[in-house]
Amino acid sequence: MVVAGIALMAGLLSGCSGGGRESAAPSTAGSSASSAIVSPTPTAEAEARSDALAAYRGMWADMASAATTSDNKSPLLARHATGAALAQIVESLYSDKKSGLISRGAPSLNPQVASLDIGKQPANVVISDCGDDSKWLKYRKSTGKLQNKQVGGRHRIHANVYGLNGSWKVVSFQLEDVGTC
Repeated sequence: MVVAGIALMAGLLSGCSGGGRESAAPSTAGSSASSAIVSPTPTAEAEARSDALAAYRGMWADMASAATTSDNKSPLLARHATGAALAQIVESLYSDKKSGLISRGAPSLNPQVASLDIGKQPANVVISDCGDDSKWLKYRKSTGKLQNKQVGGRHRIHANVYGLNGSWKVVSFQLEDVGTC
């Protein structure tokens, strides 16, 4: 069964350092040696971090919106998720719909970039989060009553976000049990 309350992860922040290299230009008679700092484009890294985090947050916001009616066919779902991540969300919402459940509220997220590889295509960003779904709960659609007595909690989440041609999407995520962070 796919996770009842879906939430977030906080976690391991591994920053990428763009440590520059110093390169000396060859010198010739009558000219002085010069040096230039060569950096692996910190702007590109910062942009990739920002775009990947936005896609991750967007995926959860889209899911929370669709979960208010358990709409597993919502066109919102594919905006920020694809592959296994999209399949997992669709399956969860389908299961809720079949069971007569809807969700109210939204998860609380605190995602951090754990690793970043923009040197290949697609670019890959791994996100770690410790999300809290205690204010994103399931209710019986027919009665409006809270489905579970357990009110959610904090979950460790690991997500892979790919960027290709300026489009960033979550391709997979693993949501661990309540209390894992």
